[in-house]
Amino acid sequence: MLALFVVTLGMWMGLLASAQILLPSQIEAIDPSRKVWLLGVVTTLGAVAAVLAAPLMGALSDRTRWRFGKRRSWVIGGTALCVAALVALPWQTSIITVAVCWIIVHGGTGGIHATLCALVPDRVPINRRGTVFAIVGFAQPLGLVLGTLLASGFSFRRGYLLVAVVVALLALPYAFIGRDVPARIAPRTRWFPDLPSLGRDFAWAWAGRFAAQFATSLATLYLLYFLRDEIKVGDPAAGVAVLSLVYTAGVVVVSLVVGRVSDRLERRKVFVVLAGLLMGAALTGMALVSTWTMAVVAACVLGAGYGAYLAVDQALVTQLLRSNQDRGKDLGLMNMAGSSAVAVAPVIAADAVARGGYSLLFLFAAGMAVLSGLLVQPIRSVP
Repeated sequence: MLALFVVTLGMWMGLLASAQILLPSQIEAIDPSRKVWLLGVVTTLGAVAAVLAAPLMGALSDRTRWRFGKRRSWVIGGTALCVAALVALPWQTSIITVAVCWIIVHGGTGGIHATLCALVPDRVPINRRGTVFAIVGFAQPLGLVLGTLLASGFSFRRGYLLVAVVVALLALPYAFIGRDVPARIAPRTRWFPDLPSLGRDFAWAWAGRFAAQFATSLATLYLLYFLRDEIKVGDPAAGVAVLSLVYTAGVVVVSLVVGRVSDRLERRKVFVVLAGLLMGAALTGMALVSTWTMAVVAACVLGAGYGAYLAVDQALVTQLLRSNQDRGKDLGLMNMAGSSAVAVAPVIAADAVARGGYSLLFLFAAGMAVLSGLLVQPIRSVP
């Protein structure tokens, strides 16, 4: 668990620190007049790469028989690829080459995430998965906080290199001590998802995951620009770091408690619905009151809602899987929901900001957050 948590932390630090601070700063330095549009394009391309990489790497890990481990082989290989792209990013001076490097970073992260998600049902019984996913899920907001704190103190050139070193170091414990399903007993699996066998409940969960990730992507994509242009924060990068810290505090307080309670009650859906309502309330507050105080309060409430969502929704999804032999691929298909949302969000976000400013953007995000909770209600096979 420790090794799994640490490698997941490194993965999220590499992606989120770059997406929140370093990538927007680099694009602004290259073309300040078109920064919003270009950031949306580059982010979309990276998300499309993650959409494709998640089920592919999951399927490959299902079929792998290498002695190093069926999951571990792809986690470490994907991490090495992401580190190489992060090291290359500071030297890029055109949007095209920045986009190529970002495609590698985001695509690699998508594949790693799908493989890591499969490790939990591989080794953890159903009545403990809420707690375990709460612990592992904590790596995402913590990675956001630590990554943004780390990156905000440096130029994007130094920031990328420092983040790359941290990602590599945090992968080492899992490379050497992380437990895996023995490669020699890896079963033969299908290459392509058998969508009918996954059922309607899986489809509802997929739609809910898409809506939740769409809401958070809309809320965070232009956070740096929102603080700078709307609230007029003197140091917007430091402001993003502070909000990330408050957001993480909300996750910590709620996710572990909700994950544990969900395991004990053996109920999932009601907690997902409540999580969606919390996220919606936070985003509505940001839409209606554009002040630093409201941003801090909203970050805390949003963290509480998203923390509850991360813990319980992941556990819910693992209970919908029909085949133990295809966990990597099927969870990769589920993770496509989040990556697809990230791919679509920049286009919608840029249009929303152009039409109605940041208030319209946050209101739309709030609606999607509430919808994410409601979409799990039709699921019948999990209470």
